[in-house]
Amino acid sequence: MLRQIADVLDPLPGLRMILRNRNLLFYLVKRNIASKYQGSVLGLLWSFIQPLMMLCIYTYVFSVVFKARWGEDIGSSKGAFAIILFCGMALYTVFSEALTLSSTVIVSNTNLVKKVVFPLGLLPLSQVCASFVQGGIWLLLLFAGAVFVYGNLSWSMLLLPVILLPFLLFTAGISFFAASLTVYVRDTPYVLNVLLQIFFFLTPIFYPVSAVPVSFRKFLLFNPLTYMIEQTRMVLLYAQIPDLKLIGISLATGLIVFILGFAWFNKTQKGFADVI
Repeated sequence: MLRQIADVLDPLPGLRMILRNRNLLFYLVKRNIASKYQGSVLGLLWSFIQPLMMLCIYTYVFSVVFKARWGEDIGSSKGAFAIILFCGMALYTVFSEALTLSSTVIVSNTNLVKKVVFPLGLLPLSQVCASFVQGGIWLLLLFAGAVFVYGNLSWSMLLLPVILLPFLLFTAGISFFAASLTVYVRDTPYVLNVLLQIFFFLTPIFYPVSAVPVSFRKFLLFNPLTYMIEQTRMVLLYAQIPDLKLIGISLATGLIVFILGFAWFNKTQKGFADVI
């Protein structure tokens, strides 16, 4: 029994697949990014235009129209609420986009499913990586906005990759589950869209965790994105060192979800060709 559990929780199969097919993964990521804007006039410039427009809208609506404040000293300056909100939106957008695209990636590539030698695990993983590459543009604008609003740089910003690694692992793991389930249950993308809308309001994007009543706060803390968004704000906006305990919990959670997702995908992919 213990041997079976150890085999399931072994991270090496997923790591070996990535390293063995890293060139193919790079090609798929590049293809996914290029195909998203294929045929458009501005092309990849939309990757900058969309988040920049969102940042401007958030700044105008919340700092000028609503004159909203985050409720903390760090959020008392003009435009700070919009930057803090944009931080949550950036991470959530990457997560939701990666999950949505990954859920249909297998059924959309039936020609590759029937190729025995093709590593199908790369399909959802490439969608996740493509979303993270484009999400880097959101983070770049967030960085520029943070410097403009708060007027200084902090060495804590260098710790951002430490937080993004668990986030990447967690997103990839959930994407493996979603991609596999859609093959057998075609309603999965529709259910996923509803769940993501609910999940959006259960994630501290528009409000701080401290604003939630104590009796309900424990439910919010079951959301892994809560820790990742809060820790991102700490290092990127608040110039604080992240909580090492929370970083450890996030890394362990992300790694476990990734391993279980990849194991589930490997177990179920044997029947993909028969179902599609």
